[in-house]
Amino acid sequence: MEKEEFLRLLPKLIQEDNQVKGAIITALSGVVATKDDIKQVIEEFDKRFEAMDKRFEAMQIQMDKRFERVYERLDNIDLGYGIVAEGIEYSLIKREFKQKGLDLKIQIRQHFHDENNYVHPDTKDIEIDIFHIKPNIIGEATLKLTDLDKVRIFIRKCEFLEKMYKESFQKYLFCFRVDERIKQELDILLNQFNIELIVPTLD
Repeated sequence: MEKEEFLRLLPKLIQEDNQVKGAIITALSGVVATKDDIKQVIEEFDKRFEAMDKRFEAMQIQMDKRFERVYERLDNIDLGYGIVAEGIEYSLIKREFKQKGLDLKIQIRQHFHDENNYVHPDTKDIEIDIFHIKPNIIGEATLKLTDLDKVRIFIRKCEFLEKMYKESFQKYLFCFRVDERIKQELDILLNQFNIELIVPTLD
């Protein structure tokens, strides 16, 4: 074994092989190590690795908290997802459709007039994140779902368009993250209204 390769493997050998630990202490002390010597070295190494594990665990907790703060900031930004969809139309969303055999020029942020306020009680404007005719597609897109309000509004949008065009639409909900607390109820709701959930990947 080459010296460089041995030095690369040495930390792992020390951690996993007690004989290696004993051999090292023997070489360093210049005397034959007793079982007690080896036991003491092992205990010392175990303490050090335990301390390292605690440090890594603390770092992981800190990183998780930072990611949570990032998600919170994203949640607090009024993206209306249309802004996001514009930026990733021909990357993530279009890629997802292409994988389904649908190589389409998706329209983003299409607006419709809702005379009777069927979708929103306080506005007659309806914004559709993802829209296509022939094949008929309607989609809603959001960074994160923490409750079902957006989904219920999307269902009313779908009903509005199907009534307007007098045709059925394929319905897609794009979401990067779903709160586990609503996952079961969300699945039931999507299945009831024949909506497919798509969680885009960033690779």
